[in-house]
Amino acid sequence: MLVAELIRSCSHAKVAEAAIHSIGPDLVREVGLRAQERGLEAGAYVAQSVRVFAGSARPHDWRRLSARIEGVDMPILTGLLYILERSISEELGFSSTTLEMAAFRAPDHERRSCCA
Repeated sequence: MLVAELIRSCSHAKVAEAAIHSIGPDLVREVGLRAQERGLEAGAYVAQSVRVFAGSARPHDWRRLSARIEGVDMPILTGLLYILERSISEELGFSSTTLEMAAFRAPDHERRSCCA
């Protein structure tokens, strides 16, 4: 249910942009760079990343997303961060194992170990 709400709400550019500002300035900066490279506004880039995830995620990606948001205080923001970490890491050519190393990660109390 929360995953569906994440995809539905963050597929809209204005909602997506507000969400990244709620996560923090490091993410806003990184997303801004990625968006600028593509000639997009930040919110449009985020919304596009969410839609791409929704259309291309494999079952293990959905399980990882669900595991990441389970039991956290702000599941939509945490899930969005997961999707963006994955998207940006893929753009930069990093493997999925580097997701936990992202400089714009959620605060410690919002992170959970991801299933393998």
